[in-house]
Amino acid sequence: MLSFILRKGGSKMSKLFLSAVPLFLMASQVLAAAGEDAANAPPQEPVSMIYVVLFLIAFFGMIIGFLGYMWWADKQKKAKGNP
Repeated sequence: MLSFILRKGGSKMSKLFLSAVPLFLMASQVLAAAGEDAANAPPQEPVSMIYVVLFLIAFFGMIIGFLGYMWWADKQKKAKGNP
């Protein structure tokens, strides 16, 4: 029945919804299996706070650096007369 609706009849919205149903069902089964594995896993060691701080500095530093570069490039472009 699902293949008939997807091939022949039905609106675009029903086709879109019905084509997503199998993917949703497969994803829910994978998540359920992962949840069972996580419940049986041994506890993990905590991460040192220095690694978290270094990651945050690098992450936000790259964002600020990218925005600074975009601002600088726009400023140079306007200085040359190309708006």
